[in-house]
Amino acid sequence: MEHASWARDLARQLLERPLPRRWAHTQGVAGRAESLAGEADLLAAAAWLHDIGYSPEVVDTGFHPLDGARRVRCLR
Repeated sequence: MEHASWARDLARQLLERPLPRRWAHTQGVAGRAESLAGEADLLAAAAWLHDIGYSPEVVDTGFHPLDGARRVRCLR
């Protein structure tokens, strides 16, 4: 769960305070992804990260999938 743990921590940092409803949604998506496959570390990581592009700290283009992907690419 190396990727998922890293992704969860990043998503929490970017979403929990500025966007609590988005953070709650992300927790639900990630929980569902984790329950679908016991071995799916990358699936769980993707679920944790899927909305980080909404974070005010990350927004650049206004297209959250692109903004989130750019942030992850810079960090990994």
